[in-house]
Amino acid sequence: MIRVILLLGMVLCVPCRAEIEYTTVTGGGNVPLTVATAGTPDNPAIVFIHGLGQSHYSFFKQLESDLAAEFFLVAFDLRGHGASGKPYEPAAYTQYSMWANDVAAVIAATGARRPVIVGWSYGTLVAMDYVRQFGTSEIAGISLTGALGALLPFGMPSADEDPNVAEFARVRKLQMSPDPRDRVAASEAMVRFLTSAPVPEAEQQVLQAVTMMFPNYARQAMYSRPQDNQDLLAQLTLPVLLQLGADDNPAMLEDAADGLAARANFTLSVYAGAGHSVFYEQPERFNNELRQFAAAAQRSFVGHTE
Repeated sequence: MIRVILLLGMVLCVPCRAEIEYTTVTGGGNVPLTVATAGTPDNPAIVFIHGLGQSHYSFFKQLESDLAAEFFLVAFDLRGHGASGKPYEPAAYTQYSMWANDVAAVIAATGARRPVIVGWSYGTLVAMDYVRQFGTSEIAGISLTGALGALLPFGMPSADEDPNVAEFARVRKLQMSPDPRDRVAASEAMVRFLTSAPVPEAEQQVLQAVTMMFPNYARQAMYSRPQDNQDLLAQLTLPVLLQLGADDNPAMLEDAADGLAARANFTLSVYAGAGHSVFYEQPERFNNELRQFAAAAQRSFVGHTE
């Protein structure tokens, strides 16, 4: 009996994992988008936008965390990705309005209230697409991680400065190959680029599988679209948090520190020992930081509207 009680106590002490619910939302151009939510819709919202070749699963350490007790968490598979629709026409991926309408449709359909938008890597561009189309009047704040949303010209070290640059270029060529063996090799290599330390094998397999669900025609179209949002800086008067890994692109880190962090409404947070995916690599710190930022942004939003 004592053993049963002890075991029950141990079970009760384990934090409950938030339950994820799935729905389908019609996005721009009638593309079906798979949406994952956690938490209560009555709470202030956080909307997560993943990067190129991945899915909402990238944020499972947020969706299943205790953030769901305070916020309504929303993530979705971008068009062309994961379980969402994959239109064939290049215009479905090269027009910023399509991406903006997807984000707006997800916010409207889920009832996300005054959300903070978290954009990761290519998702930072999608967040800026939303700002370009709809402005910032309906959102409380923005977190950019793994990229700067093309708010500054994109910079990369040379191959001489960083040997990973040449390897990254090689892997990108493999990604576009019609040979599935090349694409499998590319997916394995690309997942390694996401973090400083290797991910567990089980999660590596999921991330690779998700990468393989992303068609080459969509990848090519997304590579080809313009990436310059410097003109949007004047509109970004709301709180903006930059959450970047110290082991990520050094040119980006320098740009963030020198070109954006000096702005009054921008805050830069650098994660030592983390790479391109700080929300995955250091989820406890990321979640706590996001919790504080979102709460403050919500208060600022309410005060502004009143």
